[in-house]
Amino acid sequence: MRKNWILHITPQSHLRATKGDSIFFRIPREKLRPSGLKRLLRLEKYNNYKIELLAEAKKRGFELSPSGMSITFYIPCPKSWSQKKKTAHHGMLHQSRPDIDNLAKAFFDSIVSEDKFVANVTLTKRWVDFPLGWIECELKKISNRELIRLPHKYARSEEHTSELQSLRHLV
Repeated sequence: MRKNWILHITPQSHLRATKGDSIFFRIPREKLRPSGLKRLLRLEKYNNYKIELLAEAKKRGFELSPSGMSITFYIPCPKSWSQKKKTAHHGMLHQSRPDIDNLAKAFFDSIVSEDKFVANVTLTKRWVDFPLGWIECELKKISNRELIRLPHKYARSEEHTSELQSLRHLV
């Protein structure tokens, strides 16, 4: 069984927020220094992205599956590029910033509060010659036969466990 969703929102990278960032929301904007204002705007943009992505996912009936999913992030070419360069890169793999793991973090942080149940994800990022990007998700149901089993030599055995316990005194 396969399901596809296209989420019409330009992908954005994850932004690590610290406990100290909360101060920016309590100080009036006109009293913030330029660097503080820049950080506040970045935090607001990321928070808005998460809210909009979740709303778009709910609108499209998106469901996150632990068994298998393919996520493709379509990122618009920079405005500063020539039309020739944009045309040449359209559809090609995106091999520069933002990092794919940060795009995935922002995606999962927006959709679910805990993503620990997700076990199989394929991530791709591509250039597009459009002013806005989007996220394409394809759900793949994986049967038990398709699941890769851990080879026996890597399985934790009693012998391996006792070996590890004997090494504890070295630490």
